[in-house]
Amino acid sequence: MLTGLATDVGRRLAERWAAAVVLPGLVFTALAAAGATLGQRHWSDLDLLRHRLRALTADGSGSTRTAVLLLGVLAASFASGLLAEALKEPYEGALMGSWPGPLGRVAGALTERRRRLWDARDRACREAREAGELGPLEAARNDVALVRPQCPTWAGDRLRAPAARIRLEYRLELAEAWPRLWLLLPDSTRQPLTESRRRLDEAMRLGGWAVLYLLLGAVWWPGAAAGAGAALVAWRRGRERAEEYAELVESAVDVHLPELYERFDEESRPVRAGLGPAVTERFRKGAGARRG
Repeated sequence: MLTGLATDVGRRLAERWAAAVVLPGLVFTALAAAGATLGQRHWSDLDLLRHRLRALTADGSGSTRTAVLLLGVLAASFASGLLAEALKEPYEGALMGSWPGPLGRVAGALTERRRRLWDARDRACREAREAGELGPLEAARNDVALVRPQCPTWAGDRLRAPAARIRLEYRLELAEAWPRLWLLLPDSTRQPLTESRRRLDEAMRLGGWAVLYLLLGAVWWPGAAAGAGAALVAWRRGRERAEEYAELVESAVDVHLPELYERFDEESRPVRAGLGPAVTERFRKGAGARRG
């Protein structure tokens, strides 16, 4: 039974890996090979592309060359997929407002600009609330950020908002509470959170592919056009997925925080510090004594 479960999980992971990395890698490798062959001057010359392809398998060892070519394409596809996966992290950092080096000053200026705009709209909200005429002012302020901006991008502030709002509402630090709360969440809550995070990762991975296509534009300009389109889609999806994931995280805390408090309440929790050594030895099942 366990073997069948492991096999099924492995198959699903392989299918997901193929869909997310290998297949896009094949497309990129094919376009990169075509772009390197055609160059900028003959960017759309399909006859030249067919001629070069026939030349690779023109002599008597054509089948061998074809096999080697296919292996090379597969290897290049796998490598480009890994590279796009590696570029996902810096792309996510850029979208979330972590700008290194000389861009730090630009990030600081943009953050300050967003902060001034948010402060002005927040003052208008307070004044309207006192007058009993809030209207659309709160929505306009929230379009900038749900809390006072701390980074230069909307997506970065949106993902930081749950921690700030939970701190204000419950005086609780989300970074420390979340791992404990996660262990208490039922599957009906975990699954949407996991799927939402997966969709956010997919949007970030698309940003990694966008970078690769933009680099391809150095030798074949249609690659740059494809990269620009992919970057735009990745940016829009990143914002949407960040909104979705942040909302789910905050909702999970709102709904399940009482369970966390009940489990760790000092007056009612059954776990006492003095039980630690005895429980540790039980968990080791004598292994610690044998190692000694």
